[in-house]
Amino acid sequence: MNAYELEVRQVADAFSFAIARWELFSFPEVRGLATSAAGDRVIVHYEGETADPTAWCRMLSAAGFPATPVGPLLETGEAA
Repeated sequence: MNAYELEVRQVADAFSFAIARWELFSFPEVRGLATSAAGDRVIVHYEGETADPTAWCRMLSAAGFPATPVGPLLETGEAA
């Protein structure tokens, strides 16, 4: 399982986080979404060798959650 960090605005409460998570599940490689220690960041868990953060951010932004890629997470949990 791989992880990629995104900066996503307007996912401050559980309801908006659930909506954002549901949007990302339209991508077959996405397996989950988790909150990050930084309040405006989320971690996308995905299968496969390559991430598609541009498409993920485009989808989230279109759904009302402005998003930008931060970077892949290393096994230590640090951004690459």
